[in-house]
Amino acid sequence: NVAEGVKSPDSMANVFNDKNGIKKNDVDEPKVSTISQGLDITGSIVSKGKIRFNGLIKGTLEAKSLYVGEDGFIDGKATADEAVILGNIKGSLRGKKVRLAATSRIEGDTYHEVIAIEDGAIYEGSIKRIKS
Repeated sequence: NVAEGVKSPDSMANVFNDKNGIKKNDVDEPKVSTISQGLDITGSIVSKGKIRFNGLIKGTLEAKSLYVGEDGFIDGKATADEAVILGNIKGSLRGKKVRLAATSRIEGDTYHEVIAIEDGAIYEGSIKRIKS
């Protein structure tokens, strides 16, 4: 018997789940995929969410949001709406919002709508603004 004004666990499920039983947080908030140091990938990674990258990839990496840590190395092409780079990219980088941290090293072309480059970042290549 449930006390008056207190909902049972079964009735609470309807607050958090839609009619298909999927938690709204699972749909509304993109998950973060983490690729750790020591993981080497050859090929492509595509994510509709966020990627936190500290490994090595030879190929392409596409995400809604990309964070390349100091140990991350991309040899190929990286594309994201928002990209924060602390590590290395050898190839092209395309993003609406791009931030190159002081520890980053880029060898290639960057295409962006908005870019921020911190003092100390090493950049060899061209920087081209794209229109939205």
